[in-house]
Amino acid sequence: MSHTLQVALDPERGSLRVSDVIDIGHPVDTVEFVLNAGLAPSSNDGTIDLIATSSDGLRSAYRITLETTARQFELHYHGQPVFSDTARAVGAMPQGIVSPHAIYLDGASAWYAQFNRPIDALQLSVSAPSGWLTVSNGTRSETQDAVIWRSVQPQDEIYLIAGRFTRHARTHGDIILSAYLLDHDPQLAARYLDAMGGYIDHYSRMIGDYPYGKFAVVENPWQTGYGMPSFTLLGSRVLRLPFILYTSLPHEILHNWWGNGVWVDYEAGNWSEGLTAYLADHWMQEREAKGDQYRLKALQRYSNFAARGDDLPLLAFVSRHSDASQSIGYSKSLMLFHMLRNSLGDEAFINGLRRLWQRHQFEAIGFEQALRTLLDGDDVLVGHFLPWLQRTGAPALALADVQVTRDSGRWQLRLAIRQTQERPFSFRLPIAITLAGRDVADVRLVDVNDLHTAVSLQLDAQPLRIDIDPAYDVLRILDTSEQPAALNRLFGGVGTRLVLPTAVPDAEQAAWQALAKAWQARYPGLEITDDDSAEAGDSGDRIVLGWRNRLVAHAVEAVQRPGQHLDSDGLTIDGSRYAATAHGVVVVGTTADDASVAFIAAPSAEAITVLARKLPHYGSYGRLVFDAAGNNLRKETLPSTRSRLTRQLSTVDAPLRLPPRSTLGGVD
Repeated sequence: MSHTLQVALDPERGSLRVSDVIDIGHPVDTVEFVLNAGLAPSSNDGTIDLIATSSDGLRSAYRITLETTARQFELHYHGQPVFSDTARAVGAMPQGIVSPHAIYLDGASAWYAQFNRPIDALQLSVSAPSGWLTVSNGTRSETQDAVIWRSVQPQDEIYLIAGRFTRHARTHGDIILSAYLLDHDPQLAARYLDAMGGYIDHYSRMIGDYPYGKFAVVENPWQTGYGMPSFTLLGSRVLRLPFILYTSLPHEILHNWWGNGVWVDYEAGNWSEGLTAYLADHWMQEREAKGDQYRLKALQRYSNFAARGDDLPLLAFVSRHSDASQSIGYSKSLMLFHMLRNSLGDEAFINGLRRLWQRHQFEAIGFEQALRTLLDGDDVLVGHFLPWLQRTGAPALALADVQVTRDSGRWQLRLAIRQTQERPFSFRLPIAITLAGRDVADVRLVDVNDLHTAVSLQLDAQPLRIDIDPAYDVLRILDTSEQPAALNRLFGGVGTRLVLPTAVPDAEQAAWQALAKAWQARYPGLEITDDDSAEAGDSGDRIVLGWRNRLVAHAVEAVQRPGQHLDSDGLTIDGSRYAATAHGVVVVGTTADDASVAFIAAPSAEAITVLARKLPHYGSYGRLVFDAAGNNLRKETLPSTRSRLTRQLSTVDAPLRLPPRSTLGGVD
């Protein structure tokens, strides 16, 4: 079916007026549709009857009976659309809005007549007040009175965004690149326009031709990162973060293939977010030889949020609504795609991506169908990986029974791999053996199918060290001993105590209390106490807040490490001093009994408020420094030095050096 819409926007009154010529694709006498309950429909081509209104009062279902059988008819509707009062989880953005400040309309708001079928073609002509620009699906053209958006590709919903934008544009081959900014900022626009084309070219080579005639970055007053067909909606603050060009931008561009090009059947599992995160966010780190560190952080998020009690099978993931759900649909999912790649090899994996694109363009599929297509229907491989979609949880590993023997000049290494969860998973496990006289470790792949797997390896040199899955290639629950000291170990825990200071001015105390309540709402496992109630000798995870907290000395003891000195006047890192009067600091440590302790402090109540908002986005870090205004000065992951999945086998500690790896699809 197709829509040919003419839309007049009236932001001041919060209203719109629409004429829509609808081609169903075949002759009909009657047809039913859904429309926003705030819009009144009419038609000269037939009679419209109200069937029902949704329980929330936001949508109405209608039946139109045509005067003569036809495949095409025209609807008219106008009014003030009504929207849910509940804001979106991301960026506190409204579900929909038509206001003097901004307009955002999507399929969920039912601002256009919906017939429960894909839209094969679209023409949308929009008139808006002077100074307003619009963005929608498809390519753009102008008349004297309106902007016209056309799309010949199928769509599963129609978007309409409008605001007081400044548009910057350039061509990239046959594609129009553009940036719609709320403030005139040519330098910011140029940075985005410079980056877009390279990412589009990369994914076109890897997967298949870019499916649209444009790509646009659109500034949003709410702090979002949404990918729509042929454009992305990025929050004003998000847009200006320097790293977004290398994280969110490629991610949102790739969604034009996964999610907007091949659609998601949400009832059968959302595969799109994990695959997009793997091919964009992970790829950006992999090209810098940091893929293993990205996978470590992904496993940290999964281990510290979902795996502690909020886990779901991948087939049950629909969308992100919490840190736990994000760790499933993004982190857990991308690790599965990494395992698929390692099982197939890079060439076969890329061929699988191309097959997924060629077979399922503009079709809704679930996670299992995506898996089967990537594996080209190989029943053996599908049977191997399907349980990873169907089951909750992941393997938790332990290393035991390590023995080294020598016979006739050859060495034999025996060890046992144990899965400590109730039921075993089947997977291929990398084991790195550092050998005497070798520059890099020898990496062996071992098939693990049971809760207990005995491994015997023949070696032609003395083994000095063994590391189990040292590059984090397996979707698994991290052992506590291999986890870096990081904030998300505390945020994701149950019973972590936030220890507030009491002997501080009222403004500072109020700021810490506001931080504690906001974090407890986001992380329900947190408990709030104060330094009058908590004891320095208490065990368990805790976050000590404030330079004048009575438990500062306890925190100092827990977070000390070489090159780092914390005291009540500031933090010193490798000779650089950060005074308490001018800096916010975060330092995380691990005690001898595997408890996590964090110290967080700021120089003022205003700085505390900034940290309250920012720190949940820095969960994978264990050491952070901010200036008084909340600008980040340094962020560091503090690696574990005592993993129980590593074993030194000689009297002198041997370093781990892994063989180099190729980047998926090459480095452009």
